[in-house]
Amino acid sequence: MFNQIFSIDQSVLFSLNNFLSQHSTPFLDKFFSEYIIYSLPLILIILWFVSAKSKKVALRAFFAAILAWPILANIIGHLVNRARPFESAGVKELIFHRPDYSFPSDHAAAIFAIAFSFWLSGDKKLGWFVLIIGLLISIFRVAVGIHWPSDILAGLVIGLAAAYLIDLFDKP
Repeated sequence: MFNQIFSIDQSVLFSLNNFLSQHSTPFLDKFFSEYIIYSLPLILIILWFVSAKSKKVALRAFFAAILAWPILANIIGHLVNRARPFESAGVKELIFHRPDYSFPSDHAAAIFAIAFSFWLSGDKKLGWFVLIIGLLISIFRVAVGIHWPSDILAGLVIGLAAAYLIDLFDKP
């Protein structure tokens, strides 16, 4: 089973990396794989000032992201300690990234925690918007050789679990 997952990981990674290396620019690679995630705190800050209901939605999303990224993903990352693709798979490194653990994707965990938190809070439009941003970031992070596709999927599951746990704790 692990061989099949690794085979799929390699196939998707090499396809995306090859495509991006021929059809993108370093600016776009860096923007979508590293910088666009900084729009999320901006979204949460804007929500904080819109209304009392949106303040609660922003707070829930914030706590879901904190649970997903620095807590769950960080603990799992230190336990698994999987090398990044540019270190071990021979893919073209399209942007510089420090060679720390790859599994799970911290970015995916945080952004999907926020997206699912919006969804569970009833703000489905904003949830879809952030989900699309998350998918875009995730595709670029795989394509530039920072993550394996399974790292992204694990981040998605962690984000969903974190949003669900925060949703459970918020219920009376």
